[in-house]
Amino acid sequence: MKKEIWDAYDKNGNKLGFDLIRGEPIQKGIFHIVVEIYTITENNEVLITQRHPSKPWPLKWEITGGSILKGETSKQGAIRELKEETGIEVEELDLHFIYSYISEDVSSIYHCYIVFINKKETKIQLQDNETIAYRYLPYKEFKQFIQTEDYVDRIKERFFKCEELFDVFIHQR
Repeated sequence: MKKEIWDAYDKNGNKLGFDLIRGEPIQKGIFHIVVEIYTITENNEVLITQRHPSKPWPLKWEITGGSILKGETSKQGAIRELKEETGIEVEELDLHFIYSYISEDVSSIYHCYIVFINKKETKIQLQDNETIAYRYLPYKEFKQFIQTEDYVDRIKERFFKCEELFDVFIHQR
């Protein structure tokens, strides 16, 4: 299997000029960028997917996300991850940046986006060995559901640290 290669970044998001390889240890103070995409319908429903049983956090639910690859921008990585995991195709202008979050314990800088879709015009196509199911939850129910054991803890923690940003963004559109 082909190894996933990432650009190395400092804490401020500046490229350091060398590569990181998924699964290999990352030196303290070095980071890679991970994107998270909250897909929201016109009725403020949040798309969540269920993880494949062979992946970490098996059968847990989550929003779309993953590491950007070497040479990709954050937005390019978000577009690729959304297409790979859900079949949804968007453009850079469709992505609304919400926050950046640094996690020293996993050497990651998270870039979070919201994308709005028309549910009736969107066909979900799940990625083999990544996701096994999907569902839409009204925003209020989503906020309750992610507090259960069925949702990936780390994503939940970041959401609640920035919950007010989501509330404002979703209710202002």
